[in-house]
Amino acid sequence: MEKKKSLFHPIPEALIRAVEESSCIAIISHVNPDGDAIFSSLALSCILGKLGKEVHLFNDGPFSRKEIMGYAHLFSSSVDQEVKEKHPLVVILDCSTEDRPGMVYQELKGSKTIVIDHHASGRAFYDEELSYIVPLSPSTTLLVDELRIALGVELEKEFAEYLLLGFLTDTGFFHFISDIQAPDSFKKVSSFISTGLNPYELYDRMHDGRKLEDVKLVARILEECEPALEGKVIIAYEKKDSLSSERPGDSVYPALLECEGVKVVVLIKEKENGIEFGFRAKRNANVDVGALASSLSGGGHALAAGATVENLKSEDAKSFILEKLRPLV
Repeated sequence: MEKKKSLFHPIPEALIRAVEESSCIAIISHVNPDGDAIFSSLALSCILGKLGKEVHLFNDGPFSRKEIMGYAHLFSSSVDQEVKEKHPLVVILDCSTEDRPGMVYQELKGSKTIVIDHHASGRAFYDEELSYIVPLSPSTTLLVDELRIALGVELEKEFAEYLLLGFLTDTGFFHFISDIQAPDSFKKVSSFISTGLNPYELYDRMHDGRKLEDVKLVARILEECEPALEGKVIIAYEKKDSLSSERPGDSVYPALLECEGVKVVVLIKEKENGIEFGFRAKRNANVDVGALASSLSGGGHALAAGATVENLKSEDAKSFILEKLRPLV
């Protein structure tokens, strides 16, 4: 029987060599970070620390998601002159376009840069020999684990937890994982759990302790949502004046994707300078919302993506996006 091809292709030797030869390393993940961005950064920091590297963590923020708020103090949004003078190796995680690392990246731009990501949309800004891009990987943390293996670092519970949390947040606790991704991904999950992690405890940490007003906001968004295109699309709205300590979309999307006949859920979020669209698609819908987001200068995955359209008025947002979705659903 033919051996199944691995989900993860080999990491370029030039990338591994760049890490091994660097004594000071700066890790940057994308602005408005999610769990995968922050937990991949923390995991890589621990792994590099085991090799004796001096590591600095950067992110522009804001840390608006519940699961990452407690880690904000570990990241800086500006680069000290002392760090700049060391000309650190820059590692960009969970973003593959130049705008996503934010302003902090501009302070280190020009330094040798590695990119590790599972997004493949947008214009590349990196050297192919110094990049590890695997679009089929469900999370960037799984790619960080591949780098750990290549660097010869033993798996430990401390950073196995970060590796697993990034995977769980980006897959919605296994909800957004395909049959192609599952075999190799679950092998890694099994290895993480074997270090002594408890999945039940991680689930509780990710979901418990929500504020009542945030739950009520989710309920209000669900109450005001509306079907479109014969029920194949559901449009939900997050008003500009909505006050929440977390991102309501994380609860809105899975609830609406359970509706009969729906293929795509769109969350329309009012911003000061335009409209932010969030997209989620059913696994069997055959709608690539990542490609749709990319056409709007955004990005993401086939099942989960987003984009911001500047200068678009709230009253025009629904018709605008339905015109884009009509030929897709």
